[in-house]
Amino acid sequence: MKQKKLSPESILDKFSPKFSYSKLIRSNLTSSQISDALKNVTGKPGVMQEIKPLSDHMVIGKAITVKTETDDWGTSVKAIDAAKRGEILVIKVEGDDQAVWGELTSKTAQEKGIIAIIIDGAVRDIGAIKNSGFPVFSKKIVPNAGSPKAQGEINIPIECGNVTVNPGDIIAGDECGVVVIPYEKLGEVIEEAFNIKKKEDEIIKKIGKGYSLSSILELK
Repeated sequence: MKQKKLSPESILDKFSPKFSYSKLIRSNLTSSQISDALKNVTGKPGVMQEIKPLSDHMVIGKAITVKTETDDWGTSVKAIDAAKRGEILVIKVEGDDQAVWGELTSKTAQEKGIIAIIIDGAVRDIGAIKNSGFPVFSKKIVPNAGSPKAQGEINIPIECGNVTVNPGDIIAGDECGVVVIPYEKLGEVIEEAFNIKKKEDEIIKKIGKGYSLSSILELK
């Protein structure tokens, strides 16, 4: 089979955010490895604080950002209409005493092909959501909801879990939590994450051969 010749264009393609995103989708990297890589590259771990998973799904996708109020779940519905298949809704809620997400929104998003929902706020109908298998990450669980005001904003920069999220940033979430990768840093972060995974795999092999972790890490 004839090998494709390298060119400046092909090299740039290999390290483009689009290539890196495709590589990330096909990988088995964890949120922990990605967070460690982010910290090495940017100095910040990129982890959303207080946002917890309702299941153990691993999700990776581009962010569509949403900002709403705790008594306005209508904006969440509008965001589903605005989202594309394969994206992740990231919702910043002002307040968390009323749910802006539940069974009906989860079902609608799932049918549309949205990958997951990240909510810096409250969610309800947990039993139905878990049974559906749809990945939801949230700050709080409550039984009550507000009204369909639909007065929020979609696809603007937001602060979710004390992390800045811009439309198009890459979201990676699993049972440990949610990490935000700035799109412009994607290539560097993914390459570093694979380096970290390789080192961890080598350490695990040594542990299996009887080495102590302290000796492997050369701790004094």
